[in-house]
Amino acid sequence: MWPIEDPCEQLRWRIPCRPPATENVSVLVVGDRIAVVLPPGETLVFTADEADGLATLLDKAVGFAASGGPDR
Repeated sequence: MWPIEDPCEQLRWRIPCRPPATENVSVLVVGDRIAVVLPPGETLVFTADEADGLATLLDKAVGFAASGGPDR
């Protein structure tokens, strides 16, 4: 993940998606909201608390996937 277009404030990032590796998810901080732009252009807008909850859920999902799921 790397900031783009605003390197001083780091308010926007592009995160590569896999598959396909040619597309990106954009994450923007817009005032007191966090916007996530998914390919092909769907946009999700979160409050700071909602974004924090999503980050926690994604961390748990990564840990779950890395452990091989419930059978392991």
